[in-house]
Amino acid sequence: MPVSERPPAKRIVIVDDDVLISEYLQDLCEFYGAEVVGTAHDAQDAEAVILDREPDYVLMDLRLGGARDGVDVAETVQATLPMMKIVFISGSNEPKSMDRIASNNPHRVLIKPISPADLRNALA
Repeated sequence: MPVSERPPAKRIVIVDDDVLISEYLQDLCEFYGAEVVGTAHDAQDAEAVILDREPDYVLMDLRLGGARDGVDVAETVQATLPMMKIVFISGSNEPKSMDRIASNNPHRVLIKPISPADLRNALA
């Protein structure tokens, strides 16, 4: 397909308090043809980056190491950007965490470690 006929790349913001995981996710997203338009490592920066860049998708870690978590951030930004898709990422699938995520109507939920195939499917 000629370049002019390709759909525009999906625009993604990655939010994870672990820099290494964030870099891994960025590499995978770019490998799959997505454009990573921003990253953040805490709730405050995440809100600012998401609202500024208006991505198609956010890869949102549940635990961000502060008083606010990824669900708090998602609730705030989705009020302004309701069409944006949130893909939650969690290191735990315990019921309390899954209930908290489910309360936000996520596009997808991925459990760490993230496989390339799972990420590709979440962005399809």
